[in-house]
Amino acid sequence: MKGAVLYRFRSPLLVEERPRPEPRGEEVLVRVKGAGVCHSDLHIMDGMYPNLPLPLVLGHEISGEAEGIGEVVVYASWGCRSCTLCSQGDEQLCAKATEAGWARDGGYAEYVMVPSRRYLLPLDGLDPIRSAPLADAGVTPYRAVRRVSSWLMRDSSTAVVLGVGALGQFAIQYLKLLTTAHVVAVDLSEGNLRRALELGADEAVLPKNMTGSARAVLDFVGSDETLELAVRILERGGVVAQVGEAGGKMPFGMGFVPHESFFTTSIWGSMQDLSAVLEYARGGKLDWQVETLPLEAVNEALTRLRKGDVLGRLVLTP
Repeated sequence: MKGAVLYRFRSPLLVEERPRPEPRGEEVLVRVKGAGVCHSDLHIMDGMYPNLPLPLVLGHEISGEAEGIGEVVVYASWGCRSCTLCSQGDEQLCAKATEAGWARDGGYAEYVMVPSRRYLLPLDGLDPIRSAPLADAGVTPYRAVRRVSSWLMRDSSTAVVLGVGALGQFAIQYLKLLTTAHVVAVDLSEGNLRRALELGADEAVLPKNMTGSARAVLDFVGSDETLELAVRILERGGVVAQVGEAGGKMPFGMGFVPHESFFTTSIWGSMQDLSAVLEYARGGKLDWQVETLPLEAVNEALTRLRKGDVLGRLVLTP
């Protein structure tokens, strides 16, 4: 089978022939139909996680077909299944979790091995190629919005979305579905700002033009600059959820942040979160854009993503 492999950090992927995996025990072999291209893949390539095992097939947004099940989306964070976090359904938080495209070979290939069929969610009519991004770009902002939603139930609450790429575009829609917030989208791209308004944002502004305050800020960039902006606009008692992994930091302590404010990270999503996202998608309540490229164009896709030359999500079709 063909797979796109990372052999060295800060190097392009190599598309090569690899042995097709053979399932053992509970394992299920999935024929990949779509694999989303995520900023996290760039972080992996850049060496942000130097302890990951190489060589490695990247790709954690995976949809495909499994024998005896049909078309599925893969929940790609596989926990130990015995700790407290796993027992409560948060396998993405398990300290021993292995993830497709991170600790184990992922979906930038014709086939991917999944530890158990419990990690395969039937698509039930959803297009498998379009559905691949739901496994991260769709579910990660859902979890973040769900977690901050209790701050946004009073009238006149404002939620600010920093970064309106693929994840931020989903976040705008979830804020409208789950809360009564006035939603402000902030981005450097005029194209992304136009898209934010199409998806229901009440305002869309450049960072330099951001004024006012917010009860909740969702930061899908995570740079020093976006965290500084989040702190500046946050109301006392408000919440900031950092989702982006740009490596930013901020000072914390009395006098550095608004009084009694809350700061949290939000990581991926649970299987229950992904199930909820699939239900919204089946109900026609979500709008997202997908552009497909062949697996052989993986490095082109990653270069375009790095340059910001993507409006929605790029999906590789092995």
